[in-house]
Amino acid sequence: MTKTEDIQRIDCSNLKKGMKVVELDCPWIESPFTVKGFKITSDSEIKQLQSHCNYVYVAMAKPVRTGKKTYSEQNQPYKNTLSFEQALPKAISTHRMAQTVVKSFLKNQRLGQGFDTVVAKKAVKQCVESVIANENAMLWLSLLKDVDEYTAQHSLNVGLLSIVLGRAEGLSPTDLETVGFCGMMHDMGKSEIPLDILNKEGAFSEEEFELMKLHTTKGFHILNDKPDIEDIVADVAYSHHERLNGKGYPRRLPAEEISYFTRIVSIADTYDAITSKRIYSPAKTSLEALTILMGARGSHFDPDLVQRFVDCIGVYPAGAIAELSSKEVGIILPTAIEYQNTPKVLVVRDKDKKKCPAKVLDLRQKTANESNKALRINHLLSEGIFGIELGHYHQQITGLSG
Repeated sequence: MTKTEDIQRIDCSNLKKGMKVVELDCPWIESPFTVKGFKITSDSEIKQLQSHCNYVYVAMAKPVRTGKKTYSEQNQPYKNTLSFEQALPKAISTHRMAQTVVKSFLKNQRLGQGFDTVVAKKAVKQCVESVIANENAMLWLSLLKDVDEYTAQHSLNVGLLSIVLGRAEGLSPTDLETVGFCGMMHDMGKSEIPLDILNKEGAFSEEEFELMKLHTTKGFHILNDKPDIEDIVADVAYSHHERLNGKGYPRRLPAEEISYFTRIVSIADTYDAITSKRIYSPAKTSLEALTILMGARGSHFDPDLVQRFVDCIGVYPAGAIAELSSKEVGIILPTAIEYQNTPKVLVVRDKDKKKCPAKVLDLRQKTANESNKALRINHLLSEGIFGIELGHYHQQITGLSG
């Protein structure tokens, strides 16, 4: 959705903070305002306008659409057009480019240099094309995380997960680009949070947490001030920590005022945060994250979207570390959705949890050696357990998956 505004004539007695003044009833040069077109931020600006003008013209943003799905009137039925192996090379180059773009605009914004919206939107468009072709390839790449690059990687991952959820919802490619851009930009306000707070080891003090929460408001102002960014993108940055029960921040919005795209991004944001290793906390498994989301349906998150997200990710997603019924431990390989409960697994630890030659087991076909019972997944484990780091097996796995 492109940014649209209605220009309305407003009597100066009715002016309020937050209104965007685009024209006066007198020449700008005769007014005390040096910038042609500005947003009212103080009572003193209102008084100055009232003393120099009888009326002004303001740009009124059309209301952000809220609640349930309202962006695409027609669902888009998506089917993978490429296999995981076919989609992966393009996905790798797209992911690498998008990661560079995200790191760059966060760094530039922190340095006060701003960022190129056109470049960022181009990166999102390519991510959408990759997700439409085969979502598993981009989901796989989103699993490769570096704790020292958390903010940038998290921003990219939330964008990707939002696109994946939007794809499952049947949003049009244009709306997928918008929700992906919302996800990628949702934490832009963190570029104005002090690094010693952002990277602090351990729990925040009450004062530090209040400062951290300002990233929502700061992100809104950064994005809202850019004329080539849609209103909904700024709204999502402002609202992604709002909750349906009205207990979120920063505005404690009621459910009916939380937009559809905000609901999507909030789920993606929470899932990626829970499953990421942080400076101050270990990563939880995808199953733990999905369980938390399911437990917060209706109170925190949109219940229909949570269920859709669970269906997207699957109980045993690619990249998860699993202990099998044989007590061996392995990494779940990318698997077609119809086989998610019986995926292929790259076994990398034996039953004694010792490193062993890697081997692929197909749980659809493999039985335990000692019995005729089918091998199954006992439970998922956190990344890093028994020294298993996904990045160490990335190249091997991309060559084995099918």
